[in-house]
Amino acid sequence: MQPIAHCTAVILTGGESRRMGSDKARVLWAGTPLLEHVIGAIEPLFSDIWISVREKRANLLYPQVVDRAQERGPMVGIKAALEAVQTDWVFVIACDMPFISTRLIQHLATLRNQHDAVVPFAFDRLQPLFGFYHTRCLPLMDVRMKQGQRSMMRLLDALDTHILREQEVRRIDPELRSFISLDCMEDVRKMECLNE
Repeated sequence: MQPIAHCTAVILTGGESRRMGSDKARVLWAGTPLLEHVIGAIEPLFSDIWISVREKRANLLYPQVVDRAQERGPMVGIKAALEAVQTDWVFVIACDMPFISTRLIQHLATLRNQHDAVVPFAFDRLQPLFGFYHTRCLPLMDVRMKQGQRSMMRLLDALDTHILREQEVRRIDPELRSFISLDCMEDVRKMECLNE
């Protein structure tokens, strides 16, 4: 399988995990930490994988980008990643999404062209934590963050964003499993029951 060109995958692990009650990246799903599930799924697609963290993690074999800003939220981690990596594009995914369709990621990659971002629409909303972002996003991110605006939805609305409609997403991922995030232990237990 050919790696996706000009792109670094960035797995976001810097969230506060309030609903989970512990570090999501280390929560076990089917006996394996969630972060390792995500790495294993996307590893064949990317030459470079980075982990976005709030503070350095021990025992990680992948480069880490530390989001040092006082502010919180995905935009902080995505901006830090775009500034740190050596490629024009990053593919961003959250660490709590273990049911990834690699075919969907590959399809999104083909839609980049001259856009600033490529993001799917699923479950009646944009899915900014499963998308491609170009370094062209940085100036607007910088302006928004200085203004205290950290909404990814508003950012995507202001950028040249290619949105993959849900109907098209379902052709590849019919049950939209790629966008199931395990936000709390109840989610983990529920999905483990369904997986049995």
